Amino acid sequence: MDSRKTKRGRSRASLLLAAVLLSLFFGGCARQPWSERLEEEEIVEVEKIVHFMQEESRSCSNSLDANVLIFWKGPLEEFAIEGYLQLLSPSFFKFVINNPLGQPLYAISSNGKTFQSLHIAQQKHIRGNMRSLVLRNDLPPVLVGDNWFAYLTGRLPERSVEIVEVNRDSSSETIWLHLPNPTSSSEAEKVYVHLDPVKRQILGYLLLDSKGETLAEISYAKQGDKSDLCTPRKELSITGLSWGAELRIELREIRTDTQFQEDDFSLPIPSGYATQLQP
Repeated sequence: MDSRKTKRGRSRASLLLAAVLLSLFFGGCARQPWSERLEEEEIVEVEKIVHFMQEESRSCSNSLDANVLIFWKGPLEEFAIEGYLQLLSPSFFKFVINNPLGQPLYAISSNGKTFQSLHIAQQKHIRGNMRSLVLRNDLPPVLVGDNWFAYLTGRLPERSVEIVEVNRDSSSETIWLHLPNPTSSSEAEKVYVHLDPVKRQILGYLLLDSKGETLAEISYAKQGDKSDLCTPRKELSITGLSWGAELRIELREIRTDTQFQEDDFSLPIPSGYATQLQP
């Protein structure tokens, strides 16, 4: 394989993951897969289910590490790349790409607001805020600081959930919950959760901007009839991106028995590296 294409693919995949974790780049056409609103009595029952699911989630681990495969399909290119991912709720992450010998080639970490990255070949350390990162790469600052642990594991947000309205899905017995986004700096004004109230499973998320345009739609692979909120989803797809682009993420060898701390998401700077600040 052409080494230049490989390097471009790694760089592109790393930026895509950062954007997915904290920005869900590129707006798209609006999609509203729901029909009529539920009656007040039905909403009360849904609120009970959501409360139960959140209580159950509090007994689950808030840390995760796994090998991750990223598949990108765009109008001009397709590629796949493998790396190592660590997560801590609500939005701490570290993503590392290694070469076939297990030596690191690139690493990026974030607390949801700021980031650090190590470019091994260039001996460069970059740090700044996530909004700066996505803007410098022509990506709108969507959902910076949001609850990405919930999105990537298929759980409800850790924060207290206020339900604005509940609508029936237009093609199934499932429902859509409209949740306000509490992050004032985010461009995602509306967050919709696709919920199966019978199986008590999160089926996906739909993220819209203030104009009602789709920023991204997250959907999870089916996990059968048995619901287990503590088991992270192994595969998710992100669609609704502009130009028909799609992203698929597979988590393998998932481990939730390690309790990470915030300090685990810093990147030690090797000797001789030049540091570049991005305000």
